[in-house]
Amino acid sequence: MNESSVPPGELCAPLPLRTGRCWSLFGVWYRHVRVYRKTLLANATPPVLESLYFFAAVAIGLGSYLLKTGFDGLPYVTYVASGVLAGSAMMCAVFETTYGTFVRLVYQRSYDAMLGTHLRISEMFVGEMLFCATKGAVFSTIVLLITTLCGARPTIWCLLVPLIGFVTGYLWAAVGLVVTSYVKTINNFSFFTTGIITPVFYFSGTFFPVRGHYAWLDVVAMLVPLTPSIELSRALFKASFTPVTGIALVLLLGYTALFHWLALRRMTARVLR
Repeated sequence: MNESSVPPGELCAPLPLRTGRCWSLFGVWYRHVRVYRKTLLANATPPVLESLYFFAAVAIGLGSYLLKTGFDGLPYVTYVASGVLAGSAMMCAVFETTYGTFVRLVYQRSYDAMLGTHLRISEMFVGEMLFCATKGAVFSTIVLLITTLCGARPTIWCLLVPLIGFVTGYLWAAVGLVVTSYVKTINNFSFFTTGIITPVFYFSGTFFPVRGHYAWLDVVAMLVPLTPSIELSRALFKASFTPVTGIALVLLLGYTALFHWLALRRMTARVLR
């Protein structure tokens, strides 16, 4: 069939595009996956190795000098493993939506190109947060497997670790977007990583219990956004669920909803100004 034999109306018919919200989110997510795959080893190795270095230095190194009883009913190696896997999900997500998003926003102008399509601003950044959540699930699973080989003792409930990593990744991706919406130059992120991320990683119960010291400190520690993820992860390793576990779940979902809303509000203002 040649062009002259096709009715004129059919020649002008628009190509069918999958523009539904789910397809749009998948398109943004897949775009990030394809770009990430090109430098997979360079991008994926540092966050995984960083968590494993902490695990090896603290759990295996320092842990050999601690009491064999461990903390919170867990051997110390298992105790630290349950914390660093949540930390790895935080690290990979927050660095993606700080440095990575800033580069796409200011230097590459990727979001300007996306705005030239059918994508809404909310779809661009929800898709990006879903990509970070996927990384959180994958990285936390990798850390779980490697720490298990190094002596950690997971339970059958640890099959839910990827879910904890997914939600943790989404939460901290949203936190990263909120920070990026305010940052003017890329060097300003050093204040955030050194002043916020590092203390959060150390003082959320990753290496030692943060509850049981003072009542006010228990409340403050529980309100740190990474603490609920670690509490839930630790509950999976213990196969024990208490009212504190329920509070941690509510806090994690509440923080995720709050920062999701803030991230979309702030990044919409940043992109359009």
